Amino acid sequence: MPDNVPGHETLRREAELIVARLGLLEILARYGRSEVVGSVALNLMVKRDIDVHVLIGTTRWRNVGLAAVVSDLWPRLLGLQGVGELRLTDYRDVGAIKIGIDHYPGPTGDWSIDLWLTDREETTAFAAVRELRAALTPETREAILAIKRHYHRLGQLRDGLSSRIYEAVTRQGARTVEDFERDQKGSD
Repeated sequence: MPDNVPGHETLRREAELIVARLGLLEILARYGRSEVVGSVALNLMVKRDIDVHVLIGTTRWRNVGLAAVVSDLWPRLLGLQGVGELRLTDYRDVGAIKIGIDHYPGPTGDWSIDLWLTDREETTAFAAVRELRAALTPETREAILAIKRHYHRLGQLRDGLSSRIYEAVTRQGARTVEDFERDQKGSD
């Protein structure tokens, strides 16, 4: 079972502090357009998790490829205070590589930070974040947070579940865990 975590506003402030303290967006800007996405960008946080997407944009880095970007970025990340281990996941079949920092020490506990590097804009969450921001209301925000908290308490908030929750609430009208589960059974 996951640890007890602060409220979503506190988590978001802490996430923004960590991104700023590490200078992640400045480091990643060297390679192209970088944005914090996911629950931090949407202020829908229930766990200590930061997602940053990087669209490789400069001609130099696009020409040498993702593996060269990772080779250049890897030592920069390992040189950051508090970063002691990196995890690499190869998604080059969809034009991406993910670098994970699984245990970054934050003020209230360990954080997971995922950096998604891609040369294909359609594999970023840039557009999805814009669309979701526009669709969120106070009612849908509270519904999403309640459903996400439920699955986080069960240790099941992973593998794209948040995205399915966002979809069910904003497009299918789900407002409770039961609504969400009914929606998921209907989409199988």
